[in-house]
Amino acid sequence: MNTAFNGCSNICDIYCAASEGYRQQFSCLGTDADRVFVTGIPNFDHAAVHLNNSFPYRGYVLVATSDIRETFRKDDRPAFIRRCIGLAAGRPLIFKLHPNEEKERAIREIREAAPPEALIFTEGNIEQMIANCDELITQYSTVVYIGIALGKKVHSYFDVEKLKELAPVQNGGQSAALIADLCRRYVEFKGRREEFLRTARVITSSLHERERTAYSRHYSNQEGVYPTPG
Repeated sequence: MNTAFNGCSNICDIYCAASEGYRQQFSCLGTDADRVFVTGIPNFDHAAVHLNNSFPYRGYVLVATSDIRETFRKDDRPAFIRRCIGLAAGRPLIFKLHPNEEKERAIREIREAAPPEALIFTEGNIEQMIANCDELITQYSTVVYIGIALGKKVHSYFDVEKLKELAPVQNGGQSAALIADLCRRYVEFKGRREEFLRTARVITSSLHERERTAYSRHYSNQEGVYPTPG
């Protein structure tokens, strides 16, 4: 068990969820839906900001690896690399290694199987790399949500359609403010929790809808309308 299961404990007074999809998932796993508020989540709520960047490459397939073996799980890395080559179908490949990976081993494996012109990055801003790629291949990485928000074709060991349902809302980077506002109002509330949940639901929904309207073009369900890079 780890922190990913905190939303299933139902012991907190209030939960902040990245999306309506996560709110429904926490509810299905045992958390009272009335306690879960969709606020968005920092770091994943303004993907469009990465479109304006200085990363020099474009038009490639990006592979974001995961630290599966370093966390004592099984990973057939050679098979994964072969799959990436097949999905790229002759297009340029860029590999971005997870920071926790054993870098020398990972680089050696890629060099043994991938085309010689494939690029490998052990550092760098992966969000900008995603913004400039044509297609994104991941294993278990949450950066897949950046690709989804930017309308990229994505691959994952998780079910992609489920990931699209869970994808964090895009509100122009307002999630932290919405979370802080909700927590502040709860700390200062003098009544019972049930009373706060009833009133806060209306207020938070109104605030979130206002942000959604203001930043509607940053949403992955807005028919591919995104700011122009640069």
